[in-house]
Amino acid sequence: MVKKIERILGFAGLLLFVLGVLFKFQRWPGASVALTLSVFILNLGYLPLNLIRERRKASSKLHTIYLVVRFITLFLILFAFLFKVQHWAGAGLLYNFITYLLPVFILVYLYVAYKGQSGGPLSLTSTLMIVIGFCIYVFVNQSSISTSVVNGYLVLEQQFRKNNAGLRTANSIIYESLETLQDTSEAELIASIRGLKESSETAIHLNLAIRKEFRSLFASDRDRDNFSRFNFRILASNELSEEYFMGEGKGLELKTMLEQYENDLQRIQAKNGLPPALIGIGFDLDDHVTPWGDTVSWEDRMFARRPVANCFTNLRWIEQITLLQENALLNELINHFDLSQESNLIRQLANKESEKAIELQANEILRISQQQELQNIQLETTQTELRQRNILLAVAFTGIAFVLVLLIISSRAYFRKQKDMRELEIQNKKIEGQRNEIGAQRDEIEAQRDEIEAQRDLVQEQKEQIEKNHHEVTSSIDYAMRLQDAMLPGPTLLEEHFSGHLIFFRPKQKVSGDFYWWSRSENSLVIAVADCTGHGVPGAFMSLLGASLLKEVVNREGITTPGLILDRLREEVIEALSQKGAMGEQKDGMDMALVSIDPNSLLCQYSGANSALYLLRRGKIKIYRPDPMPLSYYEEMHPFKTHEIQLEAGDQLYLFSDGYADQFGGELRKKFKYSRFRQLITEHADLSMPRQQQVLSDTIREWQGKHEQIDDMVVVGIRI
Repeated sequence: MVKKIERILGFAGLLLFVLGVLFKFQRWPGASVALTLSVFILNLGYLPLNLIRERRKASSKLHTIYLVVRFITLFLILFAFLFKVQHWAGAGLLYNFITYLLPVFILVYLYVAYKGQSGGPLSLTSTLMIVIGFCIYVFVNQSSISTSVVNGYLVLEQQFRKNNAGLRTANSIIYESLETLQDTSEAELIASIRGLKESSETAIHLNLAIRKEFRSLFASDRDRDNFSRFNFRILASNELSEEYFMGEGKGLELKTMLEQYENDLQRIQAKNGLPPALIGIGFDLDDHVTPWGDTVSWEDRMFARRPVANCFTNLRWIEQITLLQENALLNELINHFDLSQESNLIRQLANKESEKAIELQANEILRISQQQELQNIQLETTQTELRQRNILLAVAFTGIAFVLVLLIISSRAYFRKQKDMRELEIQNKKIEGQRNEIGAQRDEIEAQRDEIEAQRDLVQEQKEQIEKNHHEVTSSIDYAMRLQDAMLPGPTLLEEHFSGHLIFFRPKQKVSGDFYWWSRSENSLVIAVADCTGHGVPGAFMSLLGASLLKEVVNREGITTPGLILDRLREEVIEALSQKGAMGEQKDGMDMALVSIDPNSLLCQYSGANSALYLLRRGKIKIYRPDPMPLSYYEEMHPFKTHEIQLEAGDQLYLFSDGYADQFGGELRKKFKYSRFRQLITEHADLSMPRQQQVLSDTIREWQGKHEQIDDMVVVGIRI
């Protein structure tokens, strides 16, 4: 239930916080309420519940310290952000306190992580979120422009606008009055004045067009020059001015026009014989070199990385310089020519208007400068006092925190000591009672020890007897293995009559129920592979019986036809095991694949009892099916069939038991199966027989893996 409430509070606080920030930057109503509610929900609801829940799962005191420091840091960062965006008193103090606390938190986390008690990736994520949030807060705090600075730009822009209106009026009076002059002697003056008017109007028109286009990027036509309608964030930003004046080249375009305007003024001065230094007001369009050797252009100084409000102020200043230069040159031209009394009155009126405008401008600039200087002094004083107050508060908080920590540590030590003393007294009483119990238990243990020693001696005797019996059984099995190895024929006969052979023989235990056998009788080579019932010692007995019966039937009786051999073997097995087909009787016997090959004519005869024969010829396998009955008593017994096969040079014959195909393994623990066995033989048919034997061994070992071998395995292959 608590965890569910914690999640609801966290989600609600985060949602309100995001909405509050969005509303704040968009200047929508309700931003302050949303931010305040979100911070209080997170700090007074979510964070305490989260701390309590995490504290219960804390594995050590070090982890608890980490959780507490994380809680304090998040608590203060949220309140500092709220104070900052709401412009409440104390935002700077919280910012300074967090600046000192955050490194402590990071060091604590690193130490806890080093000790392996950090709480996993979730704690690392929360730590990174705290650091990133603090960096964003610092960036916003350091990169934002104060309201007073923006307001100062706007006030200066308004004063420039008023002064420019006065200068524009004075210049218009001169132009309108001079147009009424009819004296032909003043034609040269009139031409110069008209050229001056045209050049001035071009420069001012470009200035006005740039202001209008720049303003249209973030304001509608109805706003015009009413900066109170503009978003404060836009007026304080510098990315927009950087993109417009520097990226789109408007600053360079304005500079080119001003250079042309000054050239026109100099041309009019030179044409009318006026000295070049007559006009002392200019734009300073030349590049400047910084003390570090960097070259800074005029457009960089005026518009690069400047707030939008500052760019408008600079554009108004450029307009004012243009009007001042125009007015000054007009007055010099009128003074330079000897005009009539009417023109003198016009000049006096224009001079009076221009002097009045210049005087008002100078007074206003002086007042603004004094006001700005006073604000700077007040700002420095306020900042100094604020820094001193922050330092005092930081020291005070540090001292209080240090005292609280000492009190907490001392109190914990005192209470722990009292608790330890009470626990020690209780432990002493328990120890006294346990001591008496131990005395009684000691006597009982001694009696049990004597009994255990007697049982140990008995166990030791039984262990020695078991080891003796195991040694005898193992020795017997080893001897049986040597007997079975001696019973199995060697490869000499196969080497004499075939171009290659392979013998893959892998018993499940030391002795095997599978065996292979071959012998020569008259003009035939008889080869057999048998799979007896069972494996291990019982199977080995059956294999000895099967090998003995084969030797009796083939070598002594001289029978070489496979079907007849299997018929005689079945009779002998039934007689030897006394099988009569009674209910519950053991079904012991064997499966066998047997071939008889004439080395001269290459005629091969095959017969099988539940064991097939594979003939591989020209890359294809032919399967010779056996009779579906074993060499033992069976419900429906009939004579075994004999198949005749005319062999060719290069043919390969394979006789095998079912142990290879029935072996479990692979990723899904399935049988190897006969289809995979045939594919394996076909794919490696071109290899030599010893190499094929190695492939068979490696493949079944890899297939079996860590699984247990379930049966004996034997595969015999010959190449004609």
